[in-house]
Amino acid sequence: MKNIMLMLVVLLVGAGCNVQDAVTEDPQNKEFTDTGCNRVKADVEGEEVSLLTLKYQNGDLLVTRTNAIMNCSINNGGIVCEVSFAGSDIYYKVYEKDGPTLKCLCPVDKMSSKISGLQPGKQYTFHYSCAQEEFAPITFPFEKSLNIILDAATLVEK
Repeated sequence: MKNIMLMLVVLLVGAGCNVQDAVTEDPQNKEFTDTGCNRVKADVEGEEVSLLTLKYQNGDLLVTRTNAIMNCSINNGGIVCEVSFAGSDIYYKVYEKDGPTLKCLCPVDKMSSKISGLQPGKQYTFHYSCAQEEFAPITFPFEKSLNIILDAATLVEK
């Protein structure tokens, strides 16, 4: 009788496990690339439109920023990209490794990385910051048709 009860308890505990969680890897950021400083400038008047793109690519979220403006300190220390997660919130932060220490600006033609481990069909909220700018959160379902292209200037929170 004890053996039967023990088997029933084991079966009930096993039935409560979520197999999908065991299969899904933890989300992570990978393959961050940037074009570096295009040219040093004193101001950024008349620059090209800066775009933020979120795209589904082979099961990953491809994050691309074009025509960003950063501090010239990236010529010395480079650009850092940190990604963290809290439930369905993705916090994506790009900044100058040495901080904004110089009095000049660098247009960066392109920065991108892939975030793996997201669950297809799940709703996520993307929190993006670049250099000293915070952007409005973007909520989207992660699915194969995902291809959001936004003017970064319209996302800057004031």
